[in-house]
Amino acid sequence: MNEHKIHYCFIMSEEQMKYLRSKKYKMTHFSQIPYYKPAGKLIFFEKSALLDWVRNVKVKSEDEIREEAALHLSSLSIPRSERTHV
Repeated sequence: MNEHKIHYCFIMSEEQMKYLRSKKYKMTHFSQIPYYKPAGKLIFFEKSALLDWVRNVKVKSEDEIREEAALHLSSLSIPRSERTHV
């Protein structure tokens, strides 16, 4: 079996990196991002877990929202004449 791995690359500016560094303790305190704290002081982050977290908080574009709404409406089998325009 031939397995293919997909690698995601997120590019962040230096300003975004500084912001994330300054917010990481607040985010871990409220369990907003996945982390490990084996020794009680140092915080460790697993790269794949952070990438999964980033992918799960994506904000959809208007086109994606419209497409999702159209699919949902079509699955409800509501006659077109009775649907409101999205």
